[in-house]
Amino acid sequence: MIAIMGLAVFSNMSVLAATTTANKVSTTLKKSSNSTVQESNLSGDFGIQTNRLIDDVGEVVGNDHFGELNIKYNSLSEGNSSKRFDLSARINNEEELMFSLKEVILEYKYSSSKLAIGRAIMDWSPTDAAWGLGKVNNRENFDYFEPNQEGLIGVFYDKSWDNGVKVSLFGSMIYVPELNPGTTVDESTGKVICKNPWCSAPAESVPVDGKDVPIKYTVNFPEMADVLFKYSVGAKIGFSKPESSISWNAFYMKKPENSISVIADVNAESDLSQINAEVTPQFYYHDVVGGDMGYKINENLDLYGGAISSIPNKSPEGKTPYIEQIGIKPKKIKEDYLSTGAKYGDGDAKVHLGYIARVSDFDRDNEILAEYPRWNQAVNFAYSKRITSKVDIMLDYKFDMLTEDRLTMFKTNYRFGPNVTAAAGINIIGTNPEEKSYWSQFENNDSVFSSLKYTF
Repeated sequence: MIAIMGLAVFSNMSVLAATTTANKVSTTLKKSSNSTVQESNLSGDFGIQTNRLIDDVGEVVGNDHFGELNIKYNSLSEGNSSKRFDLSARINNEEELMFSLKEVILEYKYSSSKLAIGRAIMDWSPTDAAWGLGKVNNRENFDYFEPNQEGLIGVFYDKSWDNGVKVSLFGSMIYVPELNPGTTVDESTGKVICKNPWCSAPAESVPVDGKDVPIKYTVNFPEMADVLFKYSVGAKIGFSKPESSISWNAFYMKKPENSISVIADVNAESDLSQINAEVTPQFYYHDVVGGDMGYKINENLDLYGGAISSIPNKSPEGKTPYIEQIGIKPKKIKEDYLSTGAKYGDGDAKVHLGYIARVSDFDRDNEILAEYPRWNQAVNFAYSKRITSKVDIMLDYKFDMLTEDRLTMFKTNYRFGPNVTAAAGINIIGTNPEEKSYWSQFENNDSVFSSLKYTF
C-alpha cells in the first residue's frame, strides 16, 4: 500500500538521476552554438509573481511566489546556417530552482531541405501540444496549467517538394527525460520532500495495528550512461501548400517515455519499527503513432482534427532488480486519443474551441498501478482579446465531462510602456470529491496572482 501511494512521486523523484546528465548535455550544446555570427537577436523577459493575493487560496508548499527568467537567442550567418536557443528558469519561495533548455539548435537550410542538430521542439502533433499529453516532446512542467513543451535531442531532417509533400526524419542516441517537477531525497533520513506544488511526496508513515510505522525510502539512482545513451527514431509525412485549404500529416516514433517509471521493493522490520521501500528507476520504450488534418475555411477560421496513440512496451529496458519481499511496478497500458476543434483569429481577438477524448480502455476503479489520464473526455474554450494598445485579456477553460475536472485560467495584462507589463488573474483547479483523477492530488494548487515583468 505504501509503495502504491508513493508510486507517482517516485516517477518524479527518480528523474533527479538524470539532472546532471541534462546539465552536461545542455552545456555542450550551448558551447557548440557560440561560433562566429554576424547578426544576432537576443530577447526575453524576467519578473516576479505572487500567488497569494487571497490568504486562504493556494496554501501549498512552493505556491506563494516565484521569480522567472526567459531568454531566446537567434543568429544568422552569411551562408545557410543559423543557431538558436530557448532557455527558461523559475525559482519559488522554497528556493527550488527549475530550469528548462527547451531548444538549442544548429540548423542548415537549403533550397528544399533543412538539417538541424541539437535540441528542438518537434511540431509533429498539435493534439499532444495543446493538451499537454507529453508523448512526443518533453514538457517544461514548471506548472501544470500550462506545461509547455521542451524539445528532444538528436538530428532532424526535413525535405519538401513543390507539390506540397514534406517528409521529416528524426534520430538520436541521447535521451534526457523530463526533469520538472523534481523532489528532494534526504538519504540520511530516507525521507522524500517536495518544494513545489506539482509533486506529491509519499507518506512518511503508515498506521499498522494502531500505531504509525515510519517509512524509509531508498532510491537506487542509475549510472549516467544507463540514462543518457538510449536511441529514438521517427518519421513524418505531410502535405500543405499556401494555396490549398487542406493540410495533413502522419507520423511514427519509437523512443523512451518522457517520464521515468519505477519499481519498488517493500518490506517491514520484524518488530514493525520501520517499513523499508527500495525504489529503482525503470525506462520503458513506447511507440507513438499519430496524425492531424486541417481545413482552412477562410483567412481567419480553421478546423482541425487529430489522433495520437502511445503503445508502451510491457517490459522495461535493462535488468529488472530482484524483488525480495513485496514488489510493485507500474502497469503500462495503451493510450489512444482523438481531438477536434476550431480556431478563429482576426489580429485583435483569438478564439479556440477544442475537444479531446481518450478512446482506449481505462478502468478507473481497478487500474490502481496505471497512471490516471490527464484528460478523458474534455472540452476547451480559450479566448484572448486586445482591448486597447495597453490592455489585453485571456480566458482558458477546460472541463472533463467524465471526471468533472475543471481548469480555469483568467489573466489581464497592462503595459506601462514597451518593456514593462503588469498582470493579474486567477488559476483554479476544480475536481469531483467523489472521483479519483489525475487532477485530484493538485486540487489545492489554486492561485489569485499579480505579476510584474520586464521585457527586453
